[in-house]
Amino acid sequence: MELATAALGSLLPKLGSLLTDEYKLQKGLRGEIKFLQAEMESMQAALDEVSKRPAHQIRDLDKIWARDLKELCYDIEDSVDTFMVRIDDAPVGPKPRSFRRFFDRTIGLLTKAKTRHHVADDIEDIKSRIHEVAARRERYKFKDIAAQPDTTVIDPRVPALFEEAAKLVGTDGPAKKISNLLTQQKDVQKQKLMVVSIVGVGGLGKTTVANLVYERLGDQFDCQAFVSVSLKPNMKQILGSILRQVSEGTCTNAGEMDLDELIRSIRKFLMDKRYFIVIDDVWNEEAWKLIKCALIDNNLDSKVIVTTRNIAVANFCSIDGTMYELEPLSDADSKRLLCKRVFNEGEGIHSELEEVAKKILKKCGGVPLAIITIASMLASLPNKTMYEWYGVYNSMGSGLEKDKNLKSMRWILSLSYNDLPYHLKPCLLYLSMFPEDYEIPIYWLVQMWAAEGFIIEEKGRNLYKIGKRYFNELVNRSMIQLMRRRDNGSATACRVHDMILDLIISLSAQENFVTISEGPQVMSPECTIRRLSLQGRASHTASKEEQVILPAKVNMFHVRSLIAFDYAFQWMPPLSCFLVLRVLYLHCFPSKNNHPKDLGSLHHLRYLVLGGEIEAKVLEEIGNLQLLNTLELLATNIKELPASITRLRQLENLFIGRGVKLPDGIENLMSLQELGWLDVEESPNTLAELGNLTELRVLRIHGLDDNESYVKTFLQSLSNLHNLHTLVLSGRGIWSVDLDCMSDHWRGPAHLQNFDAGSFIIISQLPRWFSTLSEFSFLTITVKVLRQDDLQLLGALPVLRVLKLEVHPDGIITEERLVIGIDEPFRSLAEFNFINYSRCWLVFGQGVMPRLQRLQLRFEVQKREGGGFDIGLENLTSLKHIIVTVNCYGARIREVEDVETKIRDVIEIHPNHPTVELSRSMTYRMVQD
Repeated sequence: MELATAALGSLLPKLGSLLTDEYKLQKGLRGEIKFLQAEMESMQAALDEVSKRPAHQIRDLDKIWARDLKELCYDIEDSVDTFMVRIDDAPVGPKPRSFRRFFDRTIGLLTKAKTRHHVADDIEDIKSRIHEVAARRERYKFKDIAAQPDTTVIDPRVPALFEEAAKLVGTDGPAKKISNLLTQQKDVQKQKLMVVSIVGVGGLGKTTVANLVYERLGDQFDCQAFVSVSLKPNMKQILGSILRQVSEGTCTNAGEMDLDELIRSIRKFLMDKRYFIVIDDVWNEEAWKLIKCALIDNNLDSKVIVTTRNIAVANFCSIDGTMYELEPLSDADSKRLLCKRVFNEGEGIHSELEEVAKKILKKCGGVPLAIITIASMLASLPNKTMYEWYGVYNSMGSGLEKDKNLKSMRWILSLSYNDLPYHLKPCLLYLSMFPEDYEIPIYWLVQMWAAEGFIIEEKGRNLYKIGKRYFNELVNRSMIQLMRRRDNGSATACRVHDMILDLIISLSAQENFVTISEGPQVMSPECTIRRLSLQGRASHTASKEEQVILPAKVNMFHVRSLIAFDYAFQWMPPLSCFLVLRVLYLHCFPSKNNHPKDLGSLHHLRYLVLGGEIEAKVLEEIGNLQLLNTLELLATNIKELPASITRLRQLENLFIGRGVKLPDGIENLMSLQELGWLDVEESPNTLAELGNLTELRVLRIHGLDDNESYVKTFLQSLSNLHNLHTLVLSGRGIWSVDLDCMSDHWRGPAHLQNFDAGSFIIISQLPRWFSTLSEFSFLTITVKVLRQDDLQLLGALPVLRVLKLEVHPDGIITEERLVIGIDEPFRSLAEFNFINYSRCWLVFGQGVMPRLQRLQLRFEVQKREGGGFDIGLENLTSLKHIIVTVNCYGARIREVEDVETKIRDVIEIHPNHPTVELSRSMTYRMVQD
């Protein structure tokens, strides 16, 4: 249902835009468009009505109708897009002053007339399909629908509450940690109500761990209760259950009370009681808000545990407690659990089963429910041979929906999918385009969603930011795992848990959302292909005909996304077959069956990523792709972009490698929001043009460190980039760059948040204009000179969260000590990384860096007089983790060990007892004693 709703949500605004004066439709055609618009709005209303029904009351007939409606919306949108592109591609000049212009104008008018005639034919066909879809639904619609039987599903998680302790694996550690969180509080807060949230993906064992803590601590309280909320909670039943449990059955009329009476009764009963309650499986904040009304804070040290799949809900529920993120089982615990369920106690996995067992456990990903489910299948096998186990392993993929033994696992995972709002479901299903274990760059993914039209526009908001919010919501709901974190903690890639990937592949197949092909021979011509993922390797033994998906056999006309991984590009059909393609990612391009000019004919393309050995002529007609938003060529050998690229007025993101020459006229890309890398040596003229790209938000520049005039030209342009929030500089690390060479009246981009110069470019001194950047939050910089004034400047920045400050080995620090005092408190700093090779040392005064949790220091032993570590570490009151790297260059082993001992001593007496990582560098240059 939700996918049809999403398709309608994308289509209706386009139908509305067709009725504007811009497209000058004839009267009859306008009437047809209005008919389509009204018909689609009526279908949307009908769809909303059906979607409001309980899941067991939605008939198969309604599901078929919604599926047909979704396909119909896709086809209408394809026609509308084609019409818009053709109209826009035939511009009419103001006046024909020559035969050539007269000819072009005449052809343009004829083309537009032909296009309007074509869209009229399409509408006639669509109208007949609308009547057909509606009539089919009406034909099989019974007037009197019998009362729906009670189809209550028994929750397969219930047995987890009564599992024998001997059978549990990997739960003791989390249970102890959560027990400690509940019982070890600071004296000031000891009597207040405490709520600890346990969060994790479905099937991870949250209920089991919560129940274990409940059993261990329950006797210490006056009364206790354990209730499950579930996806669509009956709040009256839940509150009634709490009342019956805490009153130990004395309140017998709970079922007769309304919500207000139940809340008042619970509060009255708990008024003078120390209670312990577990609220299991909370899905949204609204359910918790109502339950929280009944949980009175009576200052008797009461405790509550909440379990949820949603990180945002977990944070919302926590009161004077914390959020505990439950981790998957370790490899060792996963193996132990499998053995316990399949073999007799103490019996291990037989040697011939080791390899297949490892594959099965990897697929389960440390999720206990998945391991237990699969173990029950393995235990039922008569002979437990390797071939039987491989049969089970193979059933864990597309067989997730077919194998009855996996039904409970699918049911639990489906709950998370069913809870998603309609706009997130296509975003999640799109992840089935990527192979198992593939690390998906987050930026790619969100831009693909935008290109596909999944992201709903909001007035005044950047589309990528809206999409990133969608992404974060899927992460919060434990549907996506974050990967490849930057030093500042932010992730750059993600992946999908194997069991969830199996689920969304299955759902995508059911909904005809994504078609996955692992070879040309498995492509089916039966259904309309909307999104195509080519995975696997082409066979070297296959014939030429078998190596290509033949257009005559499989219709590619409606494919919106095409992704080809590894060598799969070898058997993809020509690009000319893809008439409405919006997303194209090719790992290697071009292939033998793709002509370079085919690329220029993809007029609907919004997102393009190419890799491989590409000749310059391949990109010559790229200027034809007028709708292109994102172009990435980082994995190619391209050395120069064609002049036609300057015609891409809707291009927002351009990613190229260092050493690529840009043509003059880049200033015409007025929509450009992200550019990188701009190699100054290859494209010096572009520096002056930058100032006209006022929409730029992210800029990466290489090579400013060898020409003073480049720097001044760059800074002049930089002052015009009012929307810039991220600036990354890269150089050869030989010369230093003076970014303070402009007049006092010069101002940098006011909204700059992230400045990254790293170790590959040396800044002569900290720029004074940094002091005007009130939104500055991330700074990575290597300076040649560091002064006390610089620390005062940085310390005064109100929202600076991450600071990585390095003094170049050849740099200068004038003072013997740099003191961070109360005048420069660094009040928002959470992470500080300081690299210094001079004799000078930082000292932290009282009250500074009140939020600092992570400190990383790197210094040279030989430059530390006396080897002391008296730096005021005790004044960093929020410190949780410290990393110290000792540079051993020219030092004796005894000196290094002495410094390390002093460091440990200082950290040991810190009131927070932070964790410590102590390491050495340049050990091969140590002096032997």
